Amino acid sequence: MIQHILINTDEAIDPKIEERIINLLKPEFNLICYNPIRASILHLLIKTKELNHALRVEEIAFKLGKRHSVILHHLEQLKEWNLVRIVKNSKWGNKQKRVIWGLNLKYPRLILNVYVHLLKTFYTIQELERMCNVNLNVRKLNNNKISVSV
Repeated sequence: MIQHILINTDEAIDPKIEERIINLLKPEFNLICYNPIRASILHLLIKTKELNHALRVEEIAFKLGKRHSVILHHLEQLKEWNLVRIVKNSKWGNKQKRVIWGLNLKYPRLILNVYVHLLKTFYTIQELERMCNVNLNVRKLNNNKISVSV
């Protein structure tokens, strides 16, 4: 599933260079994947193929039920590993605000390798889906509560 989504990109770099990057990062795959927030972010971005694998920070934070600053922290870490990139900035006063983040489609095989490692070693797709729908689950619970009037 993911291989077909990610490898069909014109942005990809030379496969030999990407293979070297994968081999350099392999020792860090556990560090990348064990964290449930990073795993959830990757899963969300991989699932959003209709948006070219990119989402607004606020949307990621809402779906994961985490603060905006926490999501930005983990996105920055994923960026250091070449897994995500800033897709769009917007002006916020005198500063640039990183608004939309997406998968770094220059490295599709790296993303594929990390995601496969994540699924084999740490989480199932069902667990990732549950972690990525925290606020949706809260809304379902609230809608199912029975109100009693006295």
